[in-house]
Amino acid sequence: MPLPDERTTLQLPDATPVLHTIRTTYGRKNAALLREEFRVNGDRTQAAYRISAESTRQLRAVRD
Repeated sequence: MPLPDERTTLQLPDATPVLHTIRTTYGRKNAALLREEFRVNGDRTQAAYRISAESTRQLRAVRD
């Protein structure tokens, strides 16, 4: 749910969800190059994205 300043900035009615997306782009040696944050009206938004890897590195499973 939005914080009061987000509700004002996005001009949202009460009890309207917000989609908050954070994207970090990494360069060589896992150094963070760019971080972007998006906050949008959640009841009118659909998120879709494609991830493609051009690296030949081996991926490993993440375990809880």
